[in-house]
Amino acid sequence: MTESNIIMKCKAYDKAAFKELVRVYSPGLMSVCKRYMGNKYDAEDMLQETFIKVFQNIMTYEETGSFRAWLNKIAATTCLKEIRKNYLIADLEIDEMEADMGADYIVLNDETGIMKIIEELQMPYRLVFNLFVIEGFSHQEISLLLGVGESTSRTQLSRARKMIKELVLKYNVQLIA
Repeated sequence: MTESNIIMKCKAYDKAAFKELVRVYSPGLMSVCKRYMGNKYDAEDMLQETFIKVFQNIMTYEETGSFRAWLNKIAATTCLKEIRKNYLIADLEIDEMEADMGADYIVLNDETGIMKIIEELQMPYRLVFNLFVIEGFSHQEISLLLGVGESTSRTQLSRARKMIKELVLKYNVQLIA
């Protein structure tokens, strides 16, 4: 089934089309959810919530932009709402990272290796890094999404990048093309 076929049939509430939508887009959306949630179990919950929202809002998709981008935005927004409920993201300075790191060797040859590094970041830093670097939001958009100042967004991105560099050195990361 083509993407436009899936969309058209989903708008007609065809159960088989919904099933196909889940089958085709679950892996990519799971990656988005894992980037935000930091672990598989919370990401799975957010993936389910994402599909519920997609099914509730499929009629609002206007087929003018990328369907995948529309789905990714729903997933990111769903994760951010959950994070806001469970974590305090303050517009304050945050203490430097003091996490007990596990392995001492990571290979960055695919998304899994990169995710291991990003998952090590504390929540505010990981959120800003994901939103800016991976999702392409501006600092102004991030400040509105997270309820922090633009300068806080910039600071947290800078710190996230510094932490990633430190983690790459700590884990003796091997970059494989």
